[in-house]
Amino acid sequence: MIERLFPHLEAVRVEQMVLKEGVLCVVARTRDGRDYACPACGTPSRRTHSRYERRLADASVGGRRSVIELSVRRLFCDNAGRAQEAFAEQV
Repeated sequence: MIERLFPHLEAVRVEQMVLKEGVLCVVARTRDGRDYACPACGTPSRRTHSRYERRLADASVGGRRSVIELSVRRLFCDNAGRAQEAFAEQV
């Protein structure tokens, strides 16, 4: 459903939506198993280095403040000639 409304967010999976103290909290993560190109060299990679959380304040939804807790991957660059070994996927 979210892919139809927001096709540019097809790489994101919403796992939970919770109302906490009047704030709508959307817990989401990027989907595993998808290739993502290294921003420096363009080499595609899907080898996950780690994950980290981004907390994004967003516009009001239904008159309530909202926050998006987004887990994104850090990936290994598979280009052996690169000095940068890992990079974060951008959403």
